[in-house]
Amino acid sequence: MNNSKISESIKLLHLFKENGVDELIANNPFNRIKNAEKIRKKDSLNNNDTINYDYSMHTDKINNIGSIAELRSYMSNFKGCDLYKSSTNMVFSDGNPESDIMLIGEAPGHDEDIQGKPFVGRSGKLLDKMLEAIELNREKVYIANIVPWRPPNNRRPTDEEIEICLPFVKKHIELINPKVLMLLGSTATFALLKNTEGITKIRGKWIDLNVNTITVPTLPTFHPAFLLRQPAQKKHVWEDLKSLKNKVSE
Repeated sequence: MNNSKISESIKLLHLFKENGVDELIANNPFNRIKNAEKIRKKDSLNNNDTINYDYSMHTDKINNIGSIAELRSYMSNFKGCDLYKSSTNMVFSDGNPESDIMLIGEAPGHDEDIQGKPFVGRSGKLLDKMLEAIELNREKVYIANIVPWRPPNNRRPTDEEIEICLPFVKKHIELINPKVLMLLGSTATFALLKNTEGITKIRGKWIDLNVNTITVPTLPTFHPAFLLRQPAQKKHVWEDLKSLKNKVSE
């Protein structure tokens, strides 16, 4: 390499340093503006599935579903919610579909997305302990979520995403036909009860929930993930769990 090329390279390195560049990851320059336009066009094409989705037909098809297996199959092939594009697995349910007790949470997190089951991360371990406290386990309850696909970065599902998935949830409850329903957290509670008061005020109160063709006594409580951040609130959930056990025994 001659002196002029060495001098040019040194100047270029100084320029990189002044602009905060500390790593080179390619041999050739990358046009990010042009690439962003390609991605935008690609996303626009992919979004046509959602934009053109016939939601009235979607609701009619769900109403005609007659079994848990049919519901799982339909949801697996559903393209009307963008969350499926970024998720690894659809998280359908866990537990015993013959149980008298159904629990509904918010949405899958990272661990749930990988394993395809609800409540398998840290909050899932706490939920298991909560159930054990009233002599229950996953073989004696049935667990699902309001949204079956993991939102990016574990964010809360948007209102639109919740409304798209709500017919799934209602059909799920109708097919299980539990004796009691427990809603874990504010998202699940608001999605089904449309409450105007917050989870702190409504938790622990039994409410009759009308779902399609059935009515289910429903008890909102705190989400296990909230309890991991606020362990002092566990005492309230303990009272809710005892209330749940007593309700099932009636």
